[in-house]
Amino acid sequence: MYFVDFLREPVVDDETGETLDAHPSNYEAVPGGIAEIRARVEALQKRFNEESKVMKLNLVLFNDALLHLMRISRLMAMARGSGLLVGVGGSGKQSLARLAAYINGAYTFQITVTKMYNITNLFEDIKQLYKIAGFKGQPVCFLFTDAEVKDEAFLEYINQILMTGEVAGLFPKDELDMIINDMRPIMKQAAPGV
Repeated sequence: MYFVDFLREPVVDDETGETLDAHPSNYEAVPGGIAEIRARVEALQKRFNEESKVMKLNLVLFNDALLHLMRISRLMAMARGSGLLVGVGGSGKQSLARLAAYINGAYTFQITVTKMYNITNLFEDIKQLYKIAGFKGQPVCFLFTDAEVKDEAFLEYINQILMTGEVAGLFPKDELDMIINDMRPIMKQAAPGV
């Protein structure tokens, strides 16, 4: 028996047509087994390809790929979920992670390494991801491969994100004060009594 949290369609208000929950997460048993999961994932992959202007996923969803997708999706659905995907190059790790991020409604980001890409650029990219997660409240999938490690210090910063959720010295004091001021109304709306 398999359990997944992506079987349900988006919840839509019948009267207004407004989407109330685009990615309902209800961890539940799949009565139809792997065949039902395959059909659902193929439908989600088709929807991803229709919505994505830049990238198309043409995955062959064999049983092991589906099992890995279920694990990755479960990791991404967890608060502060992260994973290290290890395997032979070209085995579909990035594609499965992108599809799992789409399933969970996460913004997917991968750095673009150039000759001039350095720690400052990495910090700017991480700042943008933190702002997306903080201001918009949107989950973020940050794909980072071994080919993108231009400096060993990159790994230290990624480790800080995974261990503590923050990077020391990422935001200067004045920028941090601006972020706090921008977050106040959002926080008051989310938790009025606090």
